[in-house]
Amino acid sequence: VLPPSLRQKPRCADLRCRVRILGTGHYLPPNIVTNREIERRGGLEPLSLDRARSGVTERRFAADDERASAMAAAAARQALEAAGVAPESLTCIVHASGTPEQCLPDGGPLLQRELGLGGSGIRAFSVHATCLSFLVGLETACMLLARADTPDDALILVCSSEISSRHVDPTDEHVAPLFGDGAAACVVRKASWREGSALHRAHMETYADGASLTEVRGGGTNFPFHRVDDRAAPNPAATREVNHFQMDGPATMRMVLQHGPGFMERLRPGLSSGLGDIAWVVPHQASGLALDAITDALGWPAERMLRTLDRLGNVVAASIPLTLHAGVTSGRIQRGDKLLLMGTGAGLSFGGMILTF
Repeated sequence: VLPPSLRQKPRCADLRCRVRILGTGHYLPPNIVTNREIERRGGLEPLSLDRARSGVTERRFAADDERASAMAAAAARQALEAAGVAPESLTCIVHASGTPEQCLPDGGPLLQRELGLGGSGIRAFSVHATCLSFLVGLETACMLLARADTPDDALILVCSSEISSRHVDPTDEHVAPLFGDGAAACVVRKASWREGSALHRAHMETYADGASLTEVRGGGTNFPFHRVDDRAAPNPAATREVNHFQMDGPATMRMVLQHGPGFMERLRPGLSSGLGDIAWVVPHQASGLALDAITDALGWPAERMLRTLDRLGNVVAASIPLTLHAGVTSGRIQRGDKLLLMGTGAGLSFGGMILTF
């Protein structure tokens, strides 16, 4: 008998949504940054990061002149090539990132322009759910494909591109080593019954009691760059600190362990204690401690958890598609495999999808 904490909310139904990931792609900035370089940049104690248990040994940082939209386009072109699809054949472009390039316009039009499709009229927009943006973007794409008026040959690009290194305090020994930059994309279309690919379940829960645990408070209307009463004067409240990523790691972990098992059980019965027929888990690469803790709490075999954290770090929303791409290109993920894509995002939100690749 399940405890009340696992039974209190309705469970997710089987969607039976016939969709297929045709191809994946990625882009990694050439600049590899080791832990020794992170220590040097932040004035941290030498070798201190080796004792921090972040799980990250190196990560990629975008060059000063690199733009997130250009990184997204590079990943998108690779995904389109893997899918055998010309960019102009796309029906829709879903930009799904947690670190926007600019406030307006959103990243969808910027990516469309980078792909040389600026005059195409192809629908292009963004979804933003911090580290869960790719999952929300992929679910959005699947729901669009499921519409009765969507042609069978419709093609949707979902892309996440992150430059989080510009929002991290280099002197913060807990946060600085975690994050890296990169982009990843996939192309999806409707699947035939014979192909067998499908989205089975998609579920998300938010517990806003944890909204203040993970923040970048600047960049919005709370801290404008000018004073409200004198628009020619800088706003003294718009400090460096409010524009840096800030996190209460221990409190966040407690909330994850409090709500995570129940969330997984509601995503699909049995997931709170095992994986069943799931071949591979493609998790958000939050941190080494987080991945180990959730694996132990749920009793999942570590060998079925795909990891890219050690060499890429936490790449925000791009973590899940980067790890998916690594699994596909390495040959571990095969057609017909059942996958669990899952993670957490600032809010505090939980997200998960079960699909047949």
